[in-house]
Amino acid sequence: MLFKTLSASVYGIDAYLVEVEVDVGSARMTDFNVVGLPDNAVKESRERIKAALRNCEYEFPYGQGVTINLAPADVRKEGSGFDLPMALGLTGCMGQFFGKQLDKCMFLGDLSLDGSVRPVRGALSAALAAREVGLKSVAVPEANAKEAAVVEGVDVFALKSLPQAVDLVNLPESFAPVRVDARQMLSEAAVFAWTCATCTDNRPPSAHWRSRGPRFAEDTTVRRFANRSIDSVSVAMLPIMRSY
Repeated sequence: MLFKTLSASVYGIDAYLVEVEVDVGSARMTDFNVVGLPDNAVKESRERIKAALRNCEYEFPYGQGVTINLAPADVRKEGSGFDLPMALGLTGCMGQFFGKQLDKCMFLGDLSLDGSVRPVRGALSAALAAREVGLKSVAVPEANAKEAAVVEGVDVFALKSLPQAVDLVNLPESFAPVRVDARQMLSEAAVFAWTCATCTDNRPPSAHWRSRGPRFAEDTTVRRFANRSIDSVSVAMLPIMRSY
C-alpha cells in the first residue's frame, strides 16, 4: 500500500517541498529502506519511528517490507525533521486515517522514542515554502510554532506528540492554529540585539538601561534598527522581512 505526506528540507534560510512516499510491501520482509539521498540523521530515523509507533500503540507492518522515498530524489535530504511525516505515512498505510489524504498540510518534527515531537530547525523557512506552493496548513513541533506562525496566509498547528498529529488529521476541527504578531516579535528581537551588543561588561542589561535612561535606550534602539536593515538578529529574521 502507498501513502504520501508532505514535508520540507532546509538549506540556509531557504526550504523546498519534499514529498514523502511510503510504500508497504514493496521490499523484502525484513527491509526498511529510505531512499532519495538521505543523510545519516534521516537514515537513523528508521529506529526512532519503529520505537515511537510501538510506544504509541500504533501498528508497524512487521513481516512486510517498507520503502520510503523522499522526492525529489536528486537533492540531498538532511536532518531529523522527516521523522514525523514518515511515521504518519506508515500509520496511513496501516489505515489510521480512514482514507483521508495528507496532501494539504506540511509536517515537520523530530520523534522521540516515546512518540513526543522535538523541535527542528528551519520551521519558518518551511512555512514560507509551504505558502509558495499553495499549502494552507503546516504542522510543526510546539517549540517551533510561533516561529512558523509569523508567515501570513498559512495556518500553523503546534504538535506535542505523534498521537496528536494523527488526531489533527482525523479531527482537524478540534485544533486551532497558532497566531502571533510578527511585527511585535521583530521589534522585540531588535531591542534584544541592541541590549546584547551594548552589554560588554558584567553588568546586567537592566543596569545599562537605567544608567543611560529609558529615552536614550528607546531612541538609540529605533535609530539602530531603522538605519541597519541587516544585523545579527535580522539575518536570522530575513525570511520574516521577505514575507512583507
